[in-house]
Amino acid sequence: MACQEDDSQHFKGTHEVQECLEGEAEADLHTHFADCTKNPGHAGFIPVNKFTVGHFPSGYHDNDLYELTKAVADITVSIAVKFTSPDRPEFVPGTQDPYPCYSSRGKKLLRTGTGRVFALTKYTEGMDRADGDYRTCPCPECVKSATPSKVWWEIFVQTARHVVFDESEARQSSCRLWFDDDQSPVVKMCGLGMDVSVTEGDMCDVYYATHDVQVGDRLQEMGKRYSQLGGKVIQKYRDGRDVDKLTIIVSHPHGCSKQVSVGHWVHREVLGDDGNYKFTKYRYTNSTCPGSSGALVYIVGCWSVHPHSGSKPDGINYSGVMLE
Repeated sequence: MACQEDDSQHFKGTHEVQECLEGEAEADLHTHFADCTKNPGHAGFIPVNKFTVGHFPSGYHDNDLYELTKAVADITVSIAVKFTSPDRPEFVPGTQDPYPCYSSRGKKLLRTGTGRVFALTKYTEGMDRADGDYRTCPCPECVKSATPSKVWWEIFVQTARHVVFDESEARQSSCRLWFDDDQSPVVKMCGLGMDVSVTEGDMCDVYYATHDVQVGDRLQEMGKRYSQLGGKVIQKYRDGRDVDKLTIIVSHPHGCSKQVSVGHWVHREVLGDDGNYKFTKYRYTNSTCPGSSGALVYIVGCWSVHPHSGSKPDGINYSGVMLE
């Protein structure tokens, strides 16, 4: 789905959500993978379980960077959305170019993207959410139960807004954790709602719930490991950030199992600032496909949290807008 955007704020190209035809389910996504026209054979993608330190370019064969890539993979999730909001805009803001999935608004059609867990909170008996909405786990299983769990985790996932546009879509979304290969156990969470959303920057935060305490505990430890390793890698590669411009993306192309791609960024655009940080957007060479939208674009040497947004016809990709 082409989405031509004004170069002063966006990069022209095609958003990379994987849209499915009517009647297709997640079990059919392998067909889209096999029939891919953007990157037949999926050159540049390495299955996460086969990724090694040798896949980095010379000068980056570093175990800390390798472990950080695995940590990024641990918090990367596959997102499935089964409804398209009737409130999706017709055009990309500030342009006359079609907004993704506008023609599907109001329909129950599957699409997939990628996201990353970035925050989570554990609730125990007697604790309320800040807004007072829930005293017990609000997942679908607990809502139907006469004895809902009083201990549960609320988990926040960041993705691109064209993957999950608003509250109505968030509530009909799910995310799959640790989908590393076709033999991975199916661990899913159902969406509760949306916390933050920015159409112009193409990012949003969706929150999910689970009463599986082990899932929450495991994600919490993975998040800590990601933060710790990120600090070490920044210290190592800060000076080379604007020289080698290395970028790493872990995504779920076509809604299938997790893949790693390594590339470099070729353009950084500063769109403004808030007095302390700059609003930036990147272009980069990593392999991506439909279904990669929303994946974390990791810029080696800085705390970049830009979500992948789309790809240009020349094969160069572009991110959403974030503070840096």
